[in-house]
Amino acid sequence: MTNIEILLEAVKEQAEKFLLENGVFAPYGTYIRANGKLTYVGAYSESTDSKELYNILLTGAFDELKDEDVRVYALAMDGKYQEKDVLVIEFILSSDDIYQQIYPYTIEDKKVIFGENLFKK
Repeated sequence: MTNIEILLEAVKEQAEKFLLENGVFAPYGTYIRANGKLTYVGAYSESTDSKELYNILLTGAFDELKDEDVRVYALAMDGKYQEKDVLVIEFILSSDDIYQQIYPYTIEDKKVIFGENLFKK
């Protein structure tokens, strides 16, 4: 598996945990190091505004990517697209290289079912 594939699976697993526990989730980050170790990152804001949390995590992503050992950083967000619940993932390789993927999901029988990426680039 590539680093992106490992990171994608980790992000989906974490999103599933949040969705099954709470039905929604705040933005969070995850990154992978050269040795394959994953690190999960959260943010705190007194306003609990998702945009503010996203901006905090994005700034942190750019800081973490200065470490040459960090291969790729992912930000995950819960959202809506065309009236569907979606998991939005931004894979960040640098401040200039950010790739977004959007996965629709449903929750059935205490399991989250993710659909195919809606945006294939």
